[in-house]
Amino acid sequence: MHFSWHYISLFTKQLCKANNYYTWLAALCISLFATACRQHQTYKNTPTGKKVEIINHKNQYTLYRNGKPFFIKGAVGNHHIDQLAACGANTISTWDTVYFESVLNEAARYNMAVIAGLDIPGGEYLDFYKDPAKTEQLYQKYSYLVDKYKNHPALLAWCLGNELKMPFASDASPFYKTYNRLLQMMHQQDADHPITTTIINYQKGSILNLNWKIRGIDFISINTYNRIKEINEQLSLVKPLWNGPFMIAEWSPNGGWESETTVWQAPIENTSTKKAEQYLEFYKNYLPHNNPRFLGSMAFYWGNRQEYTHTWYSIFSDDNIPTEVKEVLKDCWMDTSTQHQSVKIKFMLLDSLGARDNIILRPASDHSANLVLDDKQAKEALRFHWQIKKEDWFYWGRTYNNFKKPPPETNLLKDSTSQHTRFVTPTKEGPYRIYITVYDNKGYCATANTPFYVIE
Repeated sequence: MHFSWHYISLFTKQLCKANNYYTWLAALCISLFATACRQHQTYKNTPTGKKVEIINHKNQYTLYRNGKPFFIKGAVGNHHIDQLAACGANTISTWDTVYFESVLNEAARYNMAVIAGLDIPGGEYLDFYKDPAKTEQLYQKYSYLVDKYKNHPALLAWCLGNELKMPFASDASPFYKTYNRLLQMMHQQDADHPITTTIINYQKGSILNLNWKIRGIDFISINTYNRIKEINEQLSLVKPLWNGPFMIAEWSPNGGWESETTVWQAPIENTSTKKAEQYLEFYKNYLPHNNPRFLGSMAFYWGNRQEYTHTWYSIFSDDNIPTEVKEVLKDCWMDTSTQHQSVKIKFMLLDSLGARDNIILRPASDHSANLVLDDKQAKEALRFHWQIKKEDWFYWGRTYNNFKKPPPETNLLKDSTSQHTRFVTPTKEGPYRIYITVYDNKGYCATANTPFYVIE
């Protein structure tokens, strides 16, 4: 059948660009034909004694760890593993091997499991995959790493690549050759741990290629944010392409690219209080808990990270204080409903305007910033910290290229420690954002921010 793959690839590439019913049906038929030409991944129906394995009993997929059913409840990150365990989670996942050994050892200390990410270039980097020296170096690196850590007690699974582009191009065979070679090596050296890879949302093209051109993926992992609301519908649509087990590898409400924006395209961020409400809603109402192929999920992001802003995805502040999202996730993972200790913010106003009012200010002008809190909490025990930062404007929408947090502007705030303050706008034109972090005496904080634009 190998003579036909080139023509099928070219034809399917065109079909997957189309959205109408007939072309999608044709692509589906081609997928089923291609799938029939190779051996499916098979799953045992009873545990075999492997350290980690996926069992399919009457179309109900279950992950087993050390002979016992294991449903994945966890988060993406590298730090605060002790607090993750205390919240009732059982797994942490990483994207790369930067902190690999320390994460594995810390996870073992708290009886946590690790999904170990092995970072590789996507299929768009064909020059890399056409270079035998580079691919051999990658192969040897991961062969050494798999052999070194395959017996670590915290290891749950390997994740080969994150959100990889899997091209249909006729010259993409070096990418698939290298990927399959890595998969084969990993299965041969470590038969005790399954292997996955992540895709963005429900990309039919990626799932088609996983099912067609790649040999040995044990389950797929999906990174999804607001589109998690349509997951049941989308899983039904792609079921003919992938009817095996899956997990949600990253989930969080309202990705930066999915948010409302100002007229200058600044994404509008919710308060940490609102985010906590949304995490609860997403976990309870949208995660596919009743799907028999669902292996579990990983919340994003267990730590602090600069992406759109330094607070957008961060469940912890940059000084390692948790927000209410941590309390919500603990309730989700432990199936409880507790009274939360975190500060609750209603909204922030600049000169009586909110972020959706498209606040445009003149340079070196004087303005007020007011934070409105929930009326039921004791405000005398709170501590406030204001900052103004220039936006990382050129990287919106492609923030994976630049995770460096902009430094705060200086000498603009009249009082950075009170609930309400006044500030002078910067003299340099451009987009800015004013931030506040509110700390309580119970070990939690809350965050809010408002974008504004300075222009003559």
